[in-house]
Amino acid sequence: MADTQSVISDVKLFIERLKKELPEVFSNTSGPAEAAGPASDNRVLYNGNLYEARMYITPDQEEGVAFDGEIFHIYLQSKTADPSALVTQWLRNKAGETLRQKTQQWAEKMGVEYNNITIKDQRTLWASCSGKKNINYSYRIIKMPLAVQDYLIVHELSHLVHMNHGQEYWQLVAQYCPDYNHHRKWLNENKGSIFSEVELMYKEPAETAVTQPEQTHSNEPADTTPNPELASLAKEQPRPALENSPQNAAPAHTDAGQAEEGTNRP
Repeated sequence: MADTQSVISDVKLFIERLKKELPEVFSNTSGPAEAAGPASDNRVLYNGNLYEARMYITPDQEEGVAFDGEIFHIYLQSKTADPSALVTQWLRNKAGETLRQKTQQWAEKMGVEYNNITIKDQRTLWASCSGKKNINYSYRIIKMPLAVQDYLIVHELSHLVHMNHGQEYWQLVAQYCPDYNHHRKWLNENKGSIFSEVELMYKEPAETAVTQPEQTHSNEPADTTPNPELASLAKEQPRPALENSPQNAAPAHTDAGQAEEGTNRP
């Protein structure tokens, strides 16, 4: 039976695709943006879920990204900074950390050994395993549901035993990942969302509309006390600790191609 997280992710990404294809159906009818200033469509795909991204202008602080489990908080030094690049680098860093840790855990369960792990932006393969026991992962795997991530890891580690896609190979994969066919289907249906670049845009916070005081027949002067809600929106807010602040971010590869499962031969 397919895991619940993958099914939910599948539905959410399907709806997102419909929003792009049928914008007139999913037009935004909500009110003004919140004081924090995020665009209503600013979302980050991470671990199979779409999370809200909120942006803050903090000119005197380091730029970076903090994720609190529900919201991506993005700190920019100016309005012209690139929040998409910051989040992309955060995802690359998180992929390196997570995929290395999970690969070690699965390798111990399966009783196999590998050499090096490299995190890339592969455009033709989700991952690959060489005859020298080196494993390459696309950082974009971190966007997938956890169960799909596990499947791809098991897929590559199984090549350490069978350097092919024969019957014995798939029997080994099924031993540790019984739902692998469902995960392969998820990959085929959602690869467009996984390959999409992060697209975020800072938007100015919408000012709260000033309501004129109702006319009355009272002889007392109208209340002219400043509305505290109209205070400066740039006032600094409590800031979560930054994770993996980008340092000399490497440019992403731009090779064209369609992702598929495969094995690099030496």
